[in-house]
Amino acid sequence: MLKSPLSFVEKVLQSPCSLKELRIHSFPDDPSAHDNDLVERLYQEFSADFDLARAELSEKYGPPTRTGNQSDPAIPLNGVFRFAIWEIDGSQLYIAAAHEDREIPILLVIGSDQGNVA
Repeated sequence: MLKSPLSFVEKVLQSPCSLKELRIHSFPDDPSAHDNDLVERLYQEFSADFDLARAELSEKYGPPTRTGNQSDPAIPLNGVFRFAIWEIDGSQLYIAAAHEDREIPILLVIGSDQGNVA
């Protein structure tokens, strides 16, 4: 279940390089981690949740300054497949959906990279 990104903004902006999970899917076993149909369906679900989180943050902070579907230097995760970044008071606030490898959980996170605005 998706957690509201607005409930974490203050926490992540107060701590340098902070990261909080909004949603996580851990695979219960190896066969499910290698089920291509399941993984694709989960990517679609996480992308839909990403869009909801992005809309919620955009309503408060305006449009993101950067978006993409690959890694970005501000986001300390591997396997990023969606991201959006906002510049707020000298910090970069971001949300990102990531899946580094088959055996690793799929994540949707909110975080900040203070003092590293590009």
